[in-house]
Formats: sequence, C-alpha cells, structure tokens
Amino acid sequence: MRQVEASGRTVEEAVEHALTQLGAAAEDVTVEILDAGARGMLGLGSREARVRATLRESTAAVVHRMAERFVKALGYPAAVRVREGQDAIAVEIRGKDLAALIGRRGATLEAFELLLGLMAAKATGTHPRVTVDVEGYWDRRRAWLETLAEQAAERAERQRRPVVLPPMPARERRIVHTTLAARGGVTTASSGEGAQRRITVSPRGPAPEGGAPERVLEDSDA
Repeated sequence: MRQVEASGRTVEEAVEHALTQLGAAAEDVTVEILDAGARGMLGLGSREARVRATLRESTAAVVHRMAERFVKALGYPAAVRVREGQDAIAVEIRGKDLAALIGRRGATLEAFELLLGLMAAKATGTHPRVTVDVEGYWDRRRAWLETLAEQAAERAERQRRPVVLPPMPARERRIVHTTLAARGGVTTASSGEGAQRRITVSPRGPAPEGGAPERVLEDSDA
C-alpha cells in the first residue's frame, strides 16, 4: 500500500502534489487532510496545508494479499497467484501437501473460496466473484465430471432408461448440465434436497415398461 504526505498553499494544491508523487488520478486515492493550513495576516502566521494520500488497492490486489495471509496462517508453504478476468478473480495456489486445503470433494476449498469473496467484498465495498483452485484440482474435477456425464448419457441411450448420478453440489451439477446440454439424445434434471441433490440423465423418447432407473454410485475426489 503506497502512501505519501504532501503540502501546498491550499488543500487542493497539496492534493495535486500528492497525486504527482503517486503518479495516480484523484479517483485512485483516498485523501486525509492533516492540516487545512492558514493564510495568516499580511504574510504572518501563514501555514501550508498538508495531506496524506493513499493509493487504493485494486480488488485483485486485496484478494491476493488476503489469500497469501490466509494460506500462511494455516502453515502451508505455498505460492499464490491471482488473475483478474472479465467475470471473476481467479486465485491459484501451488505447493506441497495441500490436500487438507482441498478437502473431501473440494468442500474445504469451496468454503475458503466463499470466505475469501466475503472478506474482499467487505474490504473493498465491491462484490467480486472469486474462484480458488489448488494444484489444478478444479480442472481435474471438471474433466472427471464431464467424463462421468458422457458415460451416463451413453448408458441412458443404450439401455433406454434413466441413469441417476451421485449427489453433487451446485457447481458440479452445472458442469454436468452444461456438458450434456447439446447432446440431443438425453435430458438432465436435478432432484433431491440439500446435500442429497443429484442429477438424473434420461433418454429422450419413451422408456421400456418396468425399467427402473440405474444408479451410478461411484464418485471420485479427482
């Protein structure tokens, strides 16, 4: 966080001097008036105005600082990288022995993601969408879910009966729905409550009579 103090004959002039030192525009800093100054009488008792100007951090910089602090507090020797995209701020954490930070099926990672987003929102007054990945976990998980979705669709089409997938959180169900959205031979629908909410992949057209849904119970931590 960069911060400077500057003075001038007026507060406005002091602010201009501070902006010049920071190389920033007025909207990118917060200004604290330390002394409004005084003109004095006949040149006597005059006093320059003084201000303190602080360069505002970008939301991405705030997220990066908080993520590093959090990981360090937990005792993980890891590197934190932040990329700011059009629709989200992506945090990538790399290191050794980070399985505990991921948790069962990414549960701890999702909680960290939510906490980091809330902390950044409070600190910046914005509402950033923050995503967090550890050692490429979400890429592996997405690939596994896409494979599972395609296998379920093939089975549903081949056997002409619905296939029920394991319970999944909302972000994983979205991946399955998206993966199969363009596949003309099946439909997908979510059912159940809370942690037991799951997707059923059904073949289009009439199903054979007496055909009970087939459950796919296998899951993976990817």
